[in-house]
Amino acid sequence: MQNNFKSVRLNIRFTSNNILCTITNLKGEVLFWTSVGTKKTQGTKKITLTTLISILDSIIEYLNKSKINYIHLNLRGFDKYKKTVLKYFKQSFLNILSIANNSLLPHNGCKNPKKRYI
Repeated sequence: MQNNFKSVRLNIRFTSNNILCTITNLKGEVLFWTSVGTKKTQGTKKITLTTLISILDSIIEYLNKSKINYIHLNLRGFDKYKKTVLKYFKQSFLNILSIANNSLLPHNGCKNPKKRYI
């Protein structure tokens, strides 16, 4: 395990039926990853507050073992627990250097003009 880096990037992706978390260094190399599916929960129980907190606990445990104090936080997707994630990391020992919200809504592009009826 390398301990010569000081800050990492934490990517959290909220999908409709899973939550994926990856910790990468600033070059983009994956150091640690976890998801709700690795906690042996299935179906609608995946997207609950208790499973999200168990994942965040495992992430913070890894960061404690690696002695990492600075994170860049990237959130992607739509979920009602995004604010909970931010509150949870603010209460922890970690220093959040940046927060990016990369939630994009597709608007299905430009529409063709309607044909004229005579």
